[in-house]
Amino acid sequence: MIENEIFELWKNVNPSSAFSQGLNEYAGKLFIPTKGNKKRVLQKIGELRNKADEIENRFLDYLETSLLFEEPPECPSIILWTFFAHISKEGINTGHLIMLSENSIKLVNAYSKMEYNWPVEIRILTYRGCKGLIGILENIEKQTKDEKLKKGIRKLELKVKDYMKNFFVPGLDKCDFSEIYPILKEKGREMDRSEIYPQLLKNLYDYPETPEEIEEKALGWLEKEMPMLKKITKELARIYNVEENVEKVSEEMTKRRKIERRNIVSFILSLREKLRKVMEKNLVRITPKYNTKVIETPEYLLAFIPSAAMSAYDTLTESPFNVYFTTTNEKFSPPAGSPDIFQTLVHEEFGHCVNFTNSAVGFAYKPALLENINTTFHYPISEGISFHRESESLNLLKQLASREELNNEERELVEYIKSFGEFETFLKEAEFVVEEWRIIRFLRAIGDVRINTGKSSITDFVDWAHDYTGLSKKMVFNQIFLFQENPGYAPCYSIAGMSLKEIQDKARENGKNILEFNTIASSMGFPPRTVFEERLKQI
Repeated sequence: MIENEIFELWKNVNPSSAFSQGLNEYAGKLFIPTKGNKKRVLQKIGELRNKADEIENRFLDYLETSLLFEEPPECPSIILWTFFAHISKEGINTGHLIMLSENSIKLVNAYSKMEYNWPVEIRILTYRGCKGLIGILENIEKQTKDEKLKKGIRKLELKVKDYMKNFFVPGLDKCDFSEIYPILKEKGREMDRSEIYPQLLKNLYDYPETPEEIEEKALGWLEKEMPMLKKITKELARIYNVEENVEKVSEEMTKRRKIERRNIVSFILSLREKLRKVMEKNLVRITPKYNTKVIETPEYLLAFIPSAAMSAYDTLTESPFNVYFTTTNEKFSPPAGSPDIFQTLVHEEFGHCVNFTNSAVGFAYKPALLENINTTFHYPISEGISFHRESESLNLLKQLASREELNNEERELVEYIKSFGEFETFLKEAEFVVEEWRIIRFLRAIGDVRINTGKSSITDFVDWAHDYTGLSKKMVFNQIFLFQENPGYAPCYSIAGMSLKEIQDKARENGKNILEFNTIASSMGFPPRTVFEERLKQI
């Protein structure tokens, strides 16, 4: 079958993903993009094209584009997240990490053959990525007593330091907003992606929209929802007696709703238990095989998880599981308030985690093999579901507040929320957090288009977004800059999420049970987005 041949090709090009998804024979392996290796893969893609159907050809388009689109930041990023996956899944497995260190050196050697005349934005992303990679390597070195692994890690560190020297920009040290923004203000220019960007949108993320259509949609949503953010900000500012400013309100809310570091994990576990019962009766059913571990972010991952994150593992096996990391170390993470934790829990667990596990086990839909492998096609689907789940969950809380009679599960959830504050105020705070993040996601989409089509420099966009929304330049920058490593990813949240909402609204108008609709959507795996949406429309 062509599907199996594409699957074999994917495993060889993405061995780190294959390992994460449960194919343990790929532990420690990396695809080394030498000219010979790329030529062999491209030749195989060409052979399969004539035999593949339309959907299979989209997966071949993804493989081909991901292979041909090369930029220097990919090198430290691939290594960093491969180490991350190995450690998150199995801890420090000495044999696997020794092999991974050796293969990582080969990867750096391959990328070192690239030219170094890149825009300053790419150079900073590369340098910053190398700095982060060295951080995780140093942490691994501290964690292990194995001398062979220590030696391999040190050798890799030296190789990464040699690589990063080629991308140094004067003025970089901490590599944060205070350093990068002034550099880009003076030296920033186009990202030189205007020609390739439409192809990246289509082949990596299956956007049916053009760049212009993405910008137009996101700008329209931004204009429509800014008054909502301003309204809820004004209401909370009055309650808190603080300045009518998004960030001032956010700071005050965190002070009032702060969960102590030692209590964050237990708070999440208690909230998720009560929230899940209500979710399963109203928004999405969850497979009995669901297994998500909530853990405090380990020391060696602190630099890469500033607040919370999830990772799905063994999704090609009979026993998939997720790890939900929550960062409690205040040196790396700002203090967390209960409304923020609520929004994060909804997004990460009842969005992503449920989506990956329901799909892996074929809970309410049976995805094809290729629709369960880790490709960039999963971003618009899972980010879209998670983005919309935030609004759905907020609306559900509002419905509970207006009901005279609640069932036992609903009453338990409401009473739990009341235990850390007045319920109506919590609703306003949750609305504030959800609306603030919706605005940020709209800005991500607009910024991704303007920056990657050459319409705007990064700093020009940051300045415009600051003037338009009132959000600080630092906040906008932090939400925009890192996404430039993966052009096309940032619009996934809002563009796919709002499209999902439209389909769901039509389903509701036609009498479809939304609990069943959402359960099917969360079980459909990760085909190209247009295929996913067409199947939902048929349902």
